[in-house]
Amino acid sequence: KLADKVGAGIAECRDEIIDVKKAVDTTMAALDKIAAQAATDPRKAFKEFDKSVPKIESEAAKARKRAEEMRARGKDYFVGWEKGLAEVNDPNIRKLAEERKTKLQTTFDNIKTTLEPAKEQFNAWLTNCQDLRKYLSQDLTISGIDAAKDLFAKVKTDGAAVQQTLDKVIAELN
Repeated sequence: KLADKVGAGIAECRDEIIDVKKAVDTTMAALDKIAAQAATDPRKAFKEFDKSVPKIESEAAKARKRAEEMRARGKDYFVGWEKGLAEVNDPNIRKLAEERKTKLQTTFDNIKTTLEPAKEQFNAWLTNCQDLRKYLSQDLTISGIDAAKDLFAKVKTDGAAVQQTLDKVIAELN
């Protein structure tokens, strides 16, 4: 039962990360529209971007919570596995169980190792999105958008890196 809970937690975490990636994709598309429509009327595109940032924040909060739950369940799972191993008398079965536990522990550790830098990278990117959102809400003009072109470029470049990292996290969770 505990293994099922841990497995479900990993699947739920993967689904949450997929939702975060979709929100990042939406935000990146909205930024492209703002840049493309800067000379005409970027208000509609900005509204999309303006809505996408809180959505990312919400999706990221859900994913963080799910990852914490997964870590806690995983820890309990491996502690329980150790207790169960102590009760196994057959040395062949014990060896098989120990090998399997080691393999699963490595996989679980790889997930944690992949999540931590992704979280830091994502948070830095999100902060830049929030800053750009605040700036554009004050100066959504051709000149204002042009003045922010370096921040646009940084958000776009970092966003592409975040998308790649999230793909790696999703692959590891799979």
